[in-house]
Amino acid sequence: MLKSVFNRQKQHTSSSSSSSSRPFKEYYTEWFNTLKNNHLPLLRRSISGDSLTVLSTHVELLHQHFQSYYHTLDAAAITDPSQILNQDWRNSLEKPLLWISDLHPFIFTNLARSFLEDEDNNETDDIDHDLDISISSVSDRPWQIAMAWRNPSETLIRRMEEIECGLKSIVPTLNERLANAEGGFVDRVVGDWFSCKDRGDNKGKVVLGNDVKVYMEEFVSVFLYANRLRRSVLVDIISAASQGRVYQAALFLEGLSMFLIRFRDHDLVNVVEHSKNFSFDHVKDHKEFCLSRCH
Repeated sequence: MLKSVFNRQKQHTSSSSSSSSRPFKEYYTEWFNTLKNNHLPLLRRSISGDSLTVLSTHVELLHQHFQSYYHTLDAAAITDPSQILNQDWRNSLEKPLLWISDLHPFIFTNLARSFLEDEDNNETDDIDHDLDISISSVSDRPWQIAMAWRNPSETLIRRMEEIECGLKSIVPTLNERLANAEGGFVDRVVGDWFSCKDRGDNKGKVVLGNDVKVYMEEFVSVFLYANRLRRSVLVDIISAASQGRVYQAALFLEGLSMFLIRFRDHDLVNVVEHSKNFSFDHVKDHKEFCLSRCH
């Protein structure tokens, strides 16, 4: 009975949208290919170029590519939440990175923090080694790129701390909302199913369908809020990194794009999924590392 209720709920949400609505899986494949084959190569060429205007344009184009993804994801969740709950386009490496059905916003802040801490390490190395070391040995890129995250401003450091602080406050709140919604759904649906299990009419399906509807509405509400948070964090990081040094924002977006592309690399996925040395201990260690970075 419960399976038919979920199917009926899915049909209802699908019929309420346009018949020409596009499955999000198809959109994501196109979006990812555009990121990999168009936006990232253009950004990289402009990073090595001489025009700050062209670089700024490509930074904004790539940023808007990410923003359009989240706006489309919002629309997909409102139209048919089931495709957000069951993301069969994600591979086994991507799924552990998800929080409320998409990338955890701490991934964005941890990446930016990695740039800051990498430059701190470079400064320490400079003290310990000959200061006449050539820039080419540090990076094959132009000097202004290699030095982009060196000596970040106090404003940038302070802004990053504010963003991280905000996340540490909001993320647990959304976790609690979703947990309450899931707990309430389980309580209601089990009790309602038990009381209706011997009925021969459709009243049981109506009751269970209402349980599913209530849960879906709360899930979509939490999901949309989580997406607003993700969009906001991206905007805040790119805005802070663009103040006076567009190269910082460019390198951040390049790093984020490479991160996503790497986790969809077929060879890497295949090696991890078929490696005899891969075990849940590795997953546990990775999770503990991420938690130490995020909290």
